[in-house]
Amino acid sequence: MPQPPGPNFQWKKNGTNIPGATSATYNVTTKGNYSCVTTSACDTVKSTPIFVNVIKNPNASISAGGPTTFCAGGSVVLTEVAVAGCTYQWYKGATPIAGATSLTYTATTSGNYKCRVTKAATGCYKNSNAIAVSVPCREEDPTNNSIINVYPNPATSSVFISINQLTNCNSQLTIADCTGKIITSFENVSSSSEIDISFYPAGMYFITIRVNDEIETVKFMKIN
Repeated sequence: MPQPPGPNFQWKKNGTNIPGATSATYNVTTKGNYSCVTTSACDTVKSTPIFVNVIKNPNASISAGGPTTFCAGGSVVLTEVAVAGCTYQWYKGATPIAGATSLTYTATTSGNYKCRVTKAATGCYKNSNAIAVSVPCREEDPTNNSIINVYPNPATSSVFISINQLTNCNSQLTIADCTGKIITSFENVSSSSEIDISFYPAGMYFITIRVNDEIETVKFMKIN
């Protein structure tokens, strides 16, 4: 004797059929009253509705209080917009920053920073936008066998550069800003030079001297 066909299912939200929701299970993602109508050869049965409440995640948005690219030793304050009844956790990349649970965080190293805002009553959370912080400046080589000296440092209008061990060698001198952009370049420099920096914006700069196969970089600060 042939078996009767299995039951058919139709899920409803707030009494209205949900298109395509005809399986034995239905994954709910939005708020509403859900029920299922089961039809078989014997009867049609409607389930008791179940109310599903979907709590909204909190808002999360951060901003930077200054430039996000700076030299080593600098910083930028990142701020999360306050949301009532929420807690905060700052992240660098995918890693939570220990103790960083206030509305602000002072970033001093390169990385992508964001803040997770969590509703204390429900545990629902949202991650903020990410802000990339870059600290590209290089440190000078602290060797005692320096081949280049720069003075005064800090400087205002000009710097004097003296190069030791410079004889009849191939040499090149470049000055770059904190991002690595070359501002000035000289070939076959003399052992002592004065360079006008009066038109440079205030900030950190790097002088690199190449003498044959030897390279050395020294930083100096331009102030107004």
